[in-house]
Amino acid sequence: MLDNQLKKLLLLYSLWIAVNVFSGSLLYLYFKEAGLSDFDLVVSFLFWPVAPVLLILFLNNRKNDFRGYMSSAIILMSFAYLVLFPFEPVKELLFFNSFIVGLTCFLFWVPLNIMYFELSKERAATMSSVYFSMSSLLGLIIPVASGVIAETLGFRILFLISATLFLLLLAAVRAVEKREYKYDLIDSTKETKGFKTLIILEGVYGGGISAATAIITLMYFETPIKLGAFLSLTTLFSVIASFVVSRISDKVQKRKRYIVPFALGLGIATSLAGLAADDVAWFIAISARNFLATLFYPFTTTIIVDNKRNMSKLMVGREWLLNVGRIFGIAIVLFCSAVLSTIHLSLLFLGFLIILYPLVIELKRRHISVA
Repeated sequence: MLDNQLKKLLLLYSLWIAVNVFSGSLLYLYFKEAGLSDFDLVVSFLFWPVAPVLLILFLNNRKNDFRGYMSSAIILMSFAYLVLFPFEPVKELLFFNSFIVGLTCFLFWVPLNIMYFELSKERAATMSSVYFSMSSLLGLIIPVASGVIAETLGFRILFLISATLFLLLLAAVRAVEKREYKYDLIDSTKETKGFKTLIILEGVYGGGISAATAIITLMYFETPIKLGAFLSLTTLFSVIASFVVSRISDKVQKRKRYIVPFALGLGIATSLAGLAADDVAWFIAISARNFLATLFYPFTTTIIVDNKRNMSKLMVGREWLLNVGRIFGIAIVLFCSAVLSTIHLSLLFLGFLIILYPLVIELKRRHISVA
């Protein structure tokens, strides 16, 4: 049975993911239809990791509490989508939206991660799968609903509904533990010893793949309903596989047995996606990539939880390093798009980088334990 506090966190987390998927699925299509270039769209992604990097520095050694952080995140997300309703879709507005959304990477995710993984240590892989699979699970239906609303009522009504839905989440935050919190960034990064390279590598891949796949997908799926259907269908088989493998892993405690093939598969699938030349090939490639990503990602957090680190320090250091990595990942996509004139090539680089993940684990065996 799940702890009551864990149930409350799962409820808040599920609602947060649901509204995020609803609001963000068609954001870049809206701005592309308004005339923004692919380059402008990729640049907008840079504001997403830069925001939490700056915020973590600003809030360093300042006392606050988890409810305050999470409530601020919800209000900011509501505002980020509310401003899309009255103003014209210019690139500066997208940059602003991306920056505000980026602030919530720290304000919402760090408190949630600390509490969630403190409460679920004994079932690390299974609960990591719940954590990483939720967006795929909710992504089976919600993007289609977003597409229908955008197609029939317009994008601005979709964003207005999104802003309202975010505010409703404030009620769920009241059920979360009220816990004072203050961190020191230097101590927090020290807590990630042995995992720094792995976390940065995960960030590089995550930031780059988010930007590249979002932009390339718009080349093949150009209407709200088609894009919503694509986003839903490409997550179809991911969730079940993740739960099956994670439950086995929690029983036998052999994480490396799963990390190695999943990282290799994810890297190969990502690289092959870079060779896709039409919408059918892209759909198949991204379905395979999403399938393997859902299998792989739970273990990136599980191996950290297994090492019994201080979660309050670790999750701040992890968020800092992840976002530094994301900046570099998005820079790779920008370089391929602007200098090499082919955004698809970035997927080959990113695929190669994630294949290195198991090798880095081997090189770090003196500092970390991965069964």
